[in-house]
Amino acid sequence: MQLPVKVGIAAGSAFVFFLTVGFVVFPKMITSQVKKMTALKPGNEIRDMFIKIPFYLDFRIFMFNISNPDGIQNGEKPIVQQVGPFCYEEWKVKVGVEDIEEEDMLMYNQTDTFLPANWPGCVDPDTMVTIPHPMILGLVNAVTIQKPGALSLLNKAIKSIYENPSNIFLTAKAKDILFDGIVIKCGIKDFAGKAICSQLKSALPNLNENDLIFSLLGAKNGTAGKRFQVYRGVKNAHQLGEIVKYDNQSVIENWPTKQCNEIHGTDGTIFPPFLTNEEGLVSFSPDLCRSLKAFFVKPENYDGIPAKMFTANLGDSSTNANEKCYCTTPETCLKKGLMDLFKCTGVPIYASLPHFLDADKSYLDGVQGLSPDAEIHQIKILFETTTGSPLYAKKRLQFNMPLNANDKVDLFKTMPSSVLPLFWIEEGVELNNTFTKPLKDLFKIKKIVKIGTWLVMVVSVVLMAGAAYVYFSKSGSANVTPVEKSDTPDNVKNMIHMNMNYGMNDEGHVNPNMTNGDPDKY
Repeated sequence: MQLPVKVGIAAGSAFVFFLTVGFVVFPKMITSQVKKMTALKPGNEIRDMFIKIPFYLDFRIFMFNISNPDGIQNGEKPIVQQVGPFCYEEWKVKVGVEDIEEEDMLMYNQTDTFLPANWPGCVDPDTMVTIPHPMILGLVNAVTIQKPGALSLLNKAIKSIYENPSNIFLTAKAKDILFDGIVIKCGIKDFAGKAICSQLKSALPNLNENDLIFSLLGAKNGTAGKRFQVYRGVKNAHQLGEIVKYDNQSVIENWPTKQCNEIHGTDGTIFPPFLTNEEGLVSFSPDLCRSLKAFFVKPENYDGIPAKMFTANLGDSSTNANEKCYCTTPETCLKKGLMDLFKCTGVPIYASLPHFLDADKSYLDGVQGLSPDAEIHQIKILFETTTGSPLYAKKRLQFNMPLNANDKVDLFKTMPSSVLPLFWIEEGVELNNTFTKPLKDLFKIKKIVKIGTWLVMVVSVVLMAGAAYVYFSKSGSANVTPVEKSDTPDNVKNMIHMNMNYGMNDEGHVNPNMTNGDPDKY
């Protein structure tokens, strides 16, 4: 076998081998290993991290201080000033973990614990702030929706419980409003006050025999939530973390339609690997009683790791037919960017993005002092889709309360119509090198294999082309022996001499076959 043929065969074999390994075998091997690594199977490192996240999440709270409480009481537009952040470490732990092997499922309750933190830029939690009193404003709004006939009774109860307040606002330390609690004195004797307090006692913790205590977030601190049942992803990696049941139900019952009551996605602490841009990041939020989809925005890079940016919003139930079921009634839908949580929490509170980002302009116009900025107020997730790893996340949400005039409650007769922002939270995580190094190593290996594969394939193609050129060049040629130039070549002389002798016999006589021995005849 000629050398060019051998070279061509070797180069072609290398091309096919590396094509197969680099683009078929190696990706399948990576896929298989990722599926094994991410499954919530006992003994897996990912499962241990899922059950107890080994680091805290940054939890920051920004409150809106009311600058003109007396002016609002007389009908002025609310003026607010953002105060914060008040900072906390958020530790997430799943308790009551139970496997259902035959169905490849896992059950647990989520517990969030908040510990005060003093990072650079954080504000002292003893700072005094003024906000609408959540219990006064909340009660008036709730009774107006559910039992408007009881507003006169409530008007008397407010005067009794809060000792004839001059306005509806609360001034207290931020830490008391957020976690430690505000005292509600319920040791009163009048009928209206006792009637309202009896209702509150079923919803608020007791401080002592007579008094109750209320805070915005204290009830969540260290308290196990309702039970989740999710897929472990051992049999089907694409189902990893997908919620099967919440609170022992496959659907919730807060909304009027099946579509809005369906539970989709994960609990937000884990996602399946190999998600596509179109699938997005879908998670169920118990605080909102709904699933939200974070949609793909653009490719990005995080600490040298290829990532994709996703974001989410609360939609527009006033125009989107698929979101109409989140309205309190079909006729009372909130405008773009706000969601009424009354049917979810039993409290008339509205959710939005911070500073009414991406919300209808009327909400922003109803309050002075807000400045929406996408860079610091949007939901932002940098996600690595191969392994399903959130690398960077800033989940942001604002809570607001409606404010309207009400002739049946003395403190509300001259109120302006507005949506008052109370506070917004930011739950954040930014993975450090300890947790990004395995991903960096994975992408480094993938990059080396990719470059090596392409390099060998290019060299193989060049060698095949070179071998073909040499082979076909040789097969189309012939060897030619050059002849020396002379007046009478020796071979011609010898031929003449041979022919001259051909007419004689060995004794020098003429050959009888030759007439007259004349060679010229022939």
